[in-house]
Amino acid sequence: METMKALLYTAPKTLEILDISKPEVGPGEVLVKILASCICGSDVHGWFGTNGRRTAPMVMGHEFSARVEALGEGVKNLAVGDVVAVQPCWSCFDCSYCKAGKNHICPNKRFLGVFSNNGGMQEYISVLEKYCFRLPDGMEPRVGALVEAFAVSYAAIKKAGDLRGKNVLIIGGGTIGLLALVAANLQDPKQIVVSDLSAKRLDIAKKFGATDVINSQTENFDTRVRELFGEEGADVTIEAVGIEATANQAISATASGGISVWIGNNQKNITVDMQEIVTREIIVKGTYIYTHEEFGEALNMLPKLDLDLFLSQCMEISLDEAEAMFKALADDPEKCLRSIIMFRD
Repeated sequence: METMKALLYTAPKTLEILDISKPEVGPGEVLVKILASCICGSDVHGWFGTNGRRTAPMVMGHEFSARVEALGEGVKNLAVGDVVAVQPCWSCFDCSYCKAGKNHICPNKRFLGVFSNNGGMQEYISVLEKYCFRLPDGMEPRVGALVEAFAVSYAAIKKAGDLRGKNVLIIGGGTIGLLALVAANLQDPKQIVVSDLSAKRLDIAKKFGATDVINSQTENFDTRVRELFGEEGADVTIEAVGIEATANQAISATASGGISVWIGNNQKNITVDMQEIVTREIIVKGTYIYTHEEFGEALNMLPKLDLDLFLSQCMEISLDEAEAMFKALADDPEKCLRSIIMFRD
């Protein structure tokens, strides 16, 4: 039996590099060798073992790129040697949601690297051909590993509609908020402001193209919103934190009749000012990941972006260093935008 190295989550705050069976390749599948796998903030939260979204023992990792090593029966569109980004959300494509183009909220979906579904923090994985998106020529594997995170932000910005000439406020300057800033700026908004508690993240936001920033740790949020957007507020707000305080900030900062898109998914139950939403006719849209088509669209957009600045804020590590990085990120979430596990080729 052939084995491979895998980073297994075996208990809360416990990761072990173990030898496990190398997967077989089934019909319609390709066996891929992982080249780069990102540590997402949700992986670190899962490592704590408190949110129930990681079931030990399992392999985390839902943001990864890989090279095709073997083809299963019936595979037609990929060849050995192709380098791909793997979409981790697998839908049934048969239910009413999938048939309506909403495969990302399919009730029958699986998500690699979540619950008990092994993901990309291992040397090899077998995946269905339809979820492999070939990287453009010249795209580095570490960039391919960023497709998933960018797709989340890109899908959120799509839900906000046409941003040309609009005033936009993004609340939250973490990876998803910053990538939402990048995606929104492609539409040429009138101004786009980022709010966060971290001066470090806000400095990065300025470099990423924010027209201004709000440090809600040291400044009065409501006052700054009015200074920047006038009494009406922002036409569009993007909530990329997911807690009660920032959800209410998003409502208060959105202009009457405006749109607030919520990406953040941290605090399960919150209290919001419903009267503000109703009497000012604010449209609140939840956004969950991306459709199958949007994943491909996001990949196709990446070559148009200048990702050097983003990559300069990432850290590359080996599989052997991954456990220590989880601990470091738990202690300091601002250590880097993304830690990327690079596998030996």
